[in-house]
Amino acid sequence: MNNDYSNIKKALSWLEMAQDHSGDGGVAAWYSLIGGWAPSYIETTGYIINTFLEAARFFNDQQYLVRAKRMGDFLLKMQHSSGGFRTHVPSVKKVSPPRVFNTGQDLLGLSELYTVTKEQKYLRSFTKAADFLVNIQNNDGSWTKNTYGNQSHVYHTRVAWGLLTCWQINHNDRYRQAAVKNLQWALRHQQPNGWFSNNQLPPPNIQLPYTHTISYAVEGLLWSGVLLSNEKYIKAAIKGTLPPLHYYLSHHFIPGTFDKDWRSTDTYSCLTGDAQLALMWLKLYELTKLDVFKIGSTKMLASLSSIQNCSWHFMLTTGAIPGSWPIWGDVYHNKGYCRLAYLNWATKFYLDALFLKNQLIKSE
Repeated sequence: MNNDYSNIKKALSWLEMAQDHSGDGGVAAWYSLIGGWAPSYIETTGYIINTFLEAARFFNDQQYLVRAKRMGDFLLKMQHSSGGFRTHVPSVKKVSPPRVFNTGQDLLGLSELYTVTKEQKYLRSFTKAADFLVNIQNNDGSWTKNTYGNQSHVYHTRVAWGLLTCWQINHNDRYRQAAVKNLQWALRHQQPNGWFSNNQLPPPNIQLPYTHTISYAVEGLLWSGVLLSNEKYIKAAIKGTLPPLHYYLSHHFIPGTFDKDWRSTDTYSCLTGDAQLALMWLKLYELTKLDVFKIGSTKMLASLSSIQNCSWHFMLTTGAIPGSWPIWGDVYHNKGYCRLAYLNWATKFYLDALFLKNQLIKSE
């Protein structure tokens, strides 16, 4: 716990610095070694709320709750009258239509913030947002309106998860039904080997899914399955996380992307995906007690902690997790994930995994 305590504190301190730098209550998206701080990121601020609420419980320290409320109040200002949340803050784009994925991630934070604080403004906000998502959903359970590239994405399972957290609170069955429709749609895109089609980011991104979006898709299924006590979704999550786990244990490295046969020529890692996988392996160890999940998560968290503690960090990056490793990605092929930048979402998922690791240690 001593080493984890130090790593947790450093990561939280960096996210605090990212929030303070933004000046609007949101969390700056990243610190770039080339361009410096980015503006607040609406999408990820939403789910960083959950991490700070966990920090408040973990340390029994209300300063983290205060910061989570600042994030929530920032989100309220970024919400359209339709209920959806902007993609960009006004300083980046004055006109910024709502986006499905951002809205789903903000549901995750606002629903838990309401559960903790019982402040009606958060209830009103997430209810309006959930209604927006249900109203624009396609009949088959997917979303294409107000999406990235106007395309459906399997990683919208995390939007379904967000809807389920709202359903838990106000018991509006429209939210549960919409979530289940999307989860069922996503399962139709999972191959027998666990890989998901229709899960990559649209052009100009590369046409293979990063481990980040692979993990997004699996996370939505896993946590929705836990919330609904639905073994089908949990088994789909296991099917989607075992291939990268076996790859990792064989190669001591996970490439940034995978093709439909779980093959890759990448020479860099997408550290956000690595952190997400470590988190899911821990949760699956808790659910299944299979040692392979514990072994993989332990090794991955040790690797991420060593990267977090690199001696050449300076104050503005201390405690954060970069997008790619090596941080410059694959220079020869001009490939990588958010190269030369330290990301608030990579750092968030690393923290979530450390928190869960320590919860499991206490329970054993």
